[in-house]
Amino acid sequence: MSRGIGAHANLVLEDENTVMYEYGGYNLNEPEYRNENHIYDGMITIARDCFAEPEIHEKLKKMPSGRKKLITKRIPVSVDYPQMISDGRIIIENCSNCWHRSPESNIDVMALYILFYLFRQYQEEGKMPEYISYNV
Repeated sequence: MSRGIGAHANLVLEDENTVMYEYGGYNLNEPEYRNENHIYDGMITIARDCFAEPEIHEKLKKMPSGRKKLITKRIPVSVDYPQMISDGRIIIENCSNCWHRSPESNIDVMALYILFYLFRQYQEEGKMPEYISYNV
């Protein structure tokens, strides 16, 4: 069953030094945070060097036909984005529909979830996602 909370982010700017996303959150359980107009007024600015490359595993696999095929897997690595936030390499401006903040950094929790999935999707696909969402 859905809890009725989440966030969405769109890629706004991508250059050789910076990646910028606009995001907006929602909470269907609270009437003032429903975000029915899909407002994206929060900003996530990330330095390009924050994006870690995944581990690449390659192996030869024997196919049923007897031929050998090279199989390549991208294994995502952990990204320490809380440390990058405290270093100032990631800057988050909370959206107007922020209903829950992290106690230690006063940052929208939904923006932190977006960051986690953003780094994971980048490592899996090898490119910046144009759109990313987190829905619970």
